[in-house]
Amino acid sequence: MRWRPAIAAIVALVLGVSTAPAEAAVSAEPYGSPLDWRMGGHDYLNTKSNPFERRIRPGNADRLAVKWTFTAAGDTSAIPAVVDGAVYVPDWGGTFSKLDAATGKVIWQRKVSDWNGIPGSIVRASPAYAGGRLYFGDQNSPSGGKGTHLMAVDAASGDLIWKTTLDEHFAAVLTGSPVVFGGVVYQGVSSKEAAVAGLPGYPCCTFRGSVNAVDAATGRVLWKTYTVPDNGGKPGGFSGGGVWSTSPVIDVVNRTVIVGSGQNLTVPLSVTQCQTAGGTPEQCLPDDNHIDQLLALDLRTGAIRWTAGDKAFDAWTVACEPGFPPENCPPNHGGDFDFGEGGHLFTIPGEYGRPRLVVGAGQKSGEYWLVDARTGKTVWKTQVGPGGVHGGIEWGSATDGRRIYVSNANTNHVAHTLPDGTVTTNGIFFALDAVTGRILWERADPSNAETMGAVTTANGVMFAGSMSGHMYALDGATGKILWDFLGEGSSNAGPAIVNGTLYWGNGYNNRFIQGKGSKTFYAFSIGGR
Repeated sequence: MRWRPAIAAIVALVLGVSTAPAEAAVSAEPYGSPLDWRMGGHDYLNTKSNPFERRIRPGNADRLAVKWTFTAAGDTSAIPAVVDGAVYVPDWGGTFSKLDAATGKVIWQRKVSDWNGIPGSIVRASPAYAGGRLYFGDQNSPSGGKGTHLMAVDAASGDLIWKTTLDEHFAAVLTGSPVVFGGVVYQGVSSKEAAVAGLPGYPCCTFRGSVNAVDAATGRVLWKTYTVPDNGGKPGGFSGGGVWSTSPVIDVVNRTVIVGSGQNLTVPLSVTQCQTAGGTPEQCLPDDNHIDQLLALDLRTGAIRWTAGDKAFDAWTVACEPGFPPENCPPNHGGDFDFGEGGHLFTIPGEYGRPRLVVGAGQKSGEYWLVDARTGKTVWKTQVGPGGVHGGIEWGSATDGRRIYVSNANTNHVAHTLPDGTVTTNGIFFALDAVTGRILWERADPSNAETMGAVTTANGVMFAGSMSGHMYALDGATGKILWDFLGEGSSNAGPAIVNGTLYWGNGYNNRFIQGKGSKTFYAFSIGGR
């Protein structure tokens, strides 16, 4: 199966069923300009793949060299947006920068606090570019008590156009990236309450994850769908289900937006008693407790069309980890096996040779799922290395339609034996056959570290990073390491790949994931030219 025919098939399906001419015109070009990377997942299909890249290839990736660097105000863990010769970079120092893609020179720079009025506020996730505007969400200190906000900024000037509060919970954050389609911004909401639960005496927990549709022109919330049942804003009920994945998928054929959800933070006592008595998840959990699932929601109404993933007990907070007061660790706690990505939309051969639209997504349990895009029915699932609290499969995989490229962080440091007999207890890179789910190759991180960051791909090359600081290019067909660059800090971001240049953030270090910080943002090209 080849990628361009797959895209053509999707576009043909889209144009065959769409009744909105404006949206059909947009949908027919899911990638925008060949010289752009407009959002975290690159496109509406969230492939994290640039099918138009031709300059970087397996035969010359070993010649990648630094083209320029930019000094940010802090770590960069977002895949940048690259549009019309400009690079848009948020950092953990609370600054958002627009750079010249050719030189790295600053075009404009703003503090996030200048837009939302909250000192110390940051943008940690990729912005989405549409119609001359940038859309992104903020992350604020829980002590700020200001909730979390989606913002629209003029891409030319950096001026704020609107700001909308998506959740007033003091610990709410927008960890994932938005996607813009048909004049609507789709954004998931997550929280830091799983971490706050580690504080002694904290009354855990009340946050509920949600998916939001927002008018791109005005910032008006069109609909909001929660992932777990109502708890009345009081502890003791269902909480959690954060939607923190990279970018949602837009399925224009079935008119859905597809996201992944996280674990419960708490469940009612009745559920705990049912589980302790030997009840199954099907017996103990209600149907509207949508944790650790892929969810397809109606683009217009937010109604949940289907869910995918195993129904499981998975209530967890950081209080379950060694070294934290255990009072807020739920009884019978789970493994924190979120779907850390919204998935990828592509086609495989279906009945009578017709293209079948499918969604693939990885889970922190280490499982990779392929499901039917119309029904959510499982096509196949493959165990791709060990699971772990931070992965397993954490920030996302990538696909070129032929292969699915996966990074397994292996943060629980489980011994994993590779096909050649070597054993690793650290991160592993994989490629799967997109049609069958068969593992094609696997490669241990040569630097023996965790590999949590999103991966990206273009022209037969997979790009991935390591918490050790190494940034790799791998041959997509074989897994051979083609290029290895040691960055200044930990690498927990994938690069945007545009017109022969990799735009790659660097640095990741916080209380819960201890890496090495860095303020250096890199641009790489063949020979550094």
